[in-house]
Amino acid sequence: MSSDRAPEVGPRSERVTISDIARRLEISKASVSYALNGRPGVSSQTRRRVLDLAEELGFQASSAAVALSASRSGTIGLVIARDPTVITAEGYYMRTLFGVEQYLNEADAALLLRLTGEGGEDLHVYRRWARQRRVDGFLLYDELDDDPRISLLGSLGIPGVLVTSRQHPGERDDIARLVTPEIETITVLLDHLKSLGHNRIAHISGPMAYIHERVRVELLTREGQRRDMTILHLEGTYEYDSGAALTREALTGCGRHDRPTAVIAGNDIMATAAQRTAGDVGLRVPEDVSIVAWDDSVLCVVARPRITAMDHGLMEKARLATDLLFQVIDGSTHLQRWSPVGTLLVRESTGPAPSPAPAARQDPA
Repeated sequence: MSSDRAPEVGPRSERVTISDIARRLEISKASVSYALNGRPGVSSQTRRRVLDLAEELGFQASSAAVALSASRSGTIGLVIARDPTVITAEGYYMRTLFGVEQYLNEADAALLLRLTGEGGEDLHVYRRWARQRRVDGFLLYDELDDDPRISLLGSLGIPGVLVTSRQHPGERDDIARLVTPEIETITVLLDHLKSLGHNRIAHISGPMAYIHERVRVELLTREGQRRDMTILHLEGTYEYDSGAALTREALTGCGRHDRPTAVIAGNDIMATAAQRTAGDVGLRVPEDVSIVAWDDSVLCVVARPRITAMDHGLMEKARLATDLLFQVIDGSTHLQRWSPVGTLLVRESTGPAPSPAPAARQDPA
């Protein structure tokens, strides 16, 4: 592991090269050249280390060193394969993009963003941008089973950071990972609801094709059993109509004594739909049913009552992922980091569980 201050390299009369700096800082020669020539594409920390060591050693750049810096674009790529109507409405990607841009502004680098459909169109974008050398690496979100992006980036020889809910699998690949500890969020959510007397919970998830949704279902089921809580899982799409329909199903499809007394919605949009639907079927929030959103946003704040939600620190999480990507581009072999644990923002949408549970209306709104 490298230190912030490199050891002495010998008499100052010897000519210092970028290879000397790269070897002592354990980064690539291209990264050294990039930093020395003031070009974007290396992290601010790496740039500072290079410049400090170069000054200490009395380094003078040659024309060859300057030429090396031209091999990078100073740009990273993000391809989002989601329905654009969901992306523009929910807070998750808006905050994520803002965090990425904050980091890139400080690093004097750029983001190349593309929104695609969910039918594999994104893979063509990865191939084209990599072959055209338009980006130096990619941020990857929404991990899938046997995710084709991982093997594709490996075959293209381009770095990537996957924001995921599971640790590195057993097989070897060169994709770095920023891991979200979902168990921490689930512990906080269930302990909060349990403390209010809730033992029957409806969980409205996003699409189960995503690894993070399956991890959440598995952990909710396990941790619910440990707390003697019954968890009803309903698969949604992150859209408002999906949240409304599934909330209605959960609240009207059971008898009065079996009806869930709390709903955990997989995003802020479905949480607002759950709250509206509860009122449509004659139930009060939180007196008759409590509502919790997995992700916080302004939607949760402007709702009435305001919705209890998890603040995952999405901007800081995006900054960490971006920093990890630049470290990998710089040649780092440390390919896994953990993102910080979120904070539960308790608001008026959660309250003590009713006893006995009131009946919900069966007629449509």
